[in-house]
Amino acid sequence: MSQTQTRKQKILGDVKKKRRQRAYVTLAIVVALIGIIVGAVIFLQVPPNKVPLPPYLSRCVNSEIYHYHPTLTVTINGVGMPIPVTFNLGCHQPIHTHDSTGLLHVESDENRDYTLNDWFLLWGNFENNPTIAILNSTQIWQYKVDATHHLTMTVNGQNYTSTAPQNYVFPKNAGTASAPCSVGNCQPDSIILTYG
Repeated sequence: MSQTQTRKQKILGDVKKKRRQRAYVTLAIVVALIGIIVGAVIFLQVPPNKVPLPPYLSRCVNSEIYHYHPTLTVTINGVGMPIPVTFNLGCHQPIHTHDSTGLLHVESDENRDYTLNDWFLLWGNFENNPTIAILNSTQIWQYKVDATHHLTMTVNGQNYTSTAPQNYVFPKNAGTASAPCSVGNCQPDSIILTYG
């Protein structure tokens, strides 16, 4: 073999070696990018809400068949609990609040009954906390009735005697879209839940 052929073979071998190295580097970069993308998709996904809503509560209300404004006060061991502001300008749900005063807005385009339990489900969903969604005759949130702690409910100053406060139905005769509920022209409802 001549010296020129040996030199050509060496150069050709070096070129092939560099091409293999580039192919391995390119493959490693592609694998790394795919890994980063897959990892981002997995880790950046919004986890599902811990308090799923039934379809009649998870929808946006577009018009109103009725409109009702009860007030809700929750007191735990003598301390008033803040009611969250849940109004969303893009989509308001059938029960929501505009401020933290405890004034609930029951505004629906469906002819159905809404209950106090519906509000607690929405509240738990809003806070993504299943404990906040708990209301029954023996418990509100994490607070359980026992020998020294009681749960009471009043509606307009009267004891609510049902054994299931969560089943309290918000009245439908409180107002309509054409004659919305306002002070003096509709049935007021002041609901007070007290644990202690």
